[in-house]
Amino acid sequence: MKEKISKNVREIPPAIIREMSLRAAAYDNVISLGIGEPDFDTPEHICKAALQDALKGFTHYTPSRGYDDLISALIDHIEASRNIQLKPEQVMVTHGGMGALIASLRAVLDPGDEVIVIEPHFPTYKAQIAFAGGTHVYVSTSFQNRFIVDPIQIEKSITPKTKALIVNSPNNPTGAVMPGDLLDELARIAVENDLIVISDEVYDRLVFEGNHDSIYVRPGMQERTVVVNSFSKAFAMTGWRIGYCFGPEWLIAEALKVATYFTSCPSSIGQRAAMAALKSDQGIFEGMVQEFADRCKIAYERLVAMPGIKVHPTQGSFYLFPSVDELSRDTMKFALDLLDREQVVVIPGEAFGPSGKGCIRISCTVGRSDLIEAMERLERFVRSYR
Repeated sequence: MKEKISKNVREIPPAIIREMSLRAAAYDNVISLGIGEPDFDTPEHICKAALQDALKGFTHYTPSRGYDDLISALIDHIEASRNIQLKPEQVMVTHGGMGALIASLRAVLDPGDEVIVIEPHFPTYKAQIAFAGGTHVYVSTSFQNRFIVDPIQIEKSITPKTKALIVNSPNNPTGAVMPGDLLDELARIAVENDLIVISDEVYDRLVFEGNHDSIYVRPGMQERTVVVNSFSKAFAMTGWRIGYCFGPEWLIAEALKVATYFTSCPSSIGQRAAMAALKSDQGIFEGMVQEFADRCKIAYERLVAMPGIKVHPTQGSFYLFPSVDELSRDTMKFALDLLDREQVVVIPGEAFGPSGKGCIRISCTVGRSDLIEAMERLERFVRSYR
């Protein structure tokens, strides 16, 4: 009966990240550097504020676009932090950042349309493009070039079917941040080839040097770019499932149709928590960012000294993407052997596209003592693995 399943769904493999978590459940004393979720709990005052709002009756359907006061607060936040001015019609709240991605892709893709995906990439992109009837076109990067894409390769990948380009900076899984001159070139390519750009900026607050830069602010990009973001990572609010996006009014209006028919509306309680987060002392969240930066530095300094491992420092996010190519090209086997022998979870690089082969993703989302212990186990493993 498997042939009854949609071909689009059938051809999408199960998520390796989730699979590694399920495998880890069979072991004791596991340290997971796998899933990209902050280990911090949502601050208590945010939870209490959301609970109080629930007790006041914020437990019903909400407007499909999101609560007006949250939209207004987001506009103020974006203007203050990014110097980007928006109208309410350019913003919508979604069921997590995933909801913003799928709404944007469904709004612009017709069957057979091509989307350029720079890899390594967040695995969801490939699946969501397929579910929207489109086709992903990979543009590769390399460890040697710090996973920074060559814009010439993007231009070579454009065909008459190319509809959109996905940009992700800071990048999951590599931790790389696109420099400003590269964003200039990508903007030029998008304008000259009339491409829609979906800019995944979920890790925009987790930039460790300098300030976040966006393709949205380049000339000609505001009318063709959707910026996707979320409260999950920077505010430690993964379970509340609140994301948002902003872009040109004509595109957001169509994406809103998709979101309405997919999820009806974003969570009422999640939105109240998001409102409380925006009103909070931002120093709380800045402290989280500094902790992630410190952890990434600790892990980097340990990794760079391990035999057979090469690694670049993290520029943003909370990920490291070291190469274990000298030890094994089969990173799935490497990850499973590491789990079996040392009870440490990492994600095989192949989960993130062909350019990820030979690498593993490490999430620095455990406390320092666990992170140091995980590095001890990893070093013991690689010394024996050689």
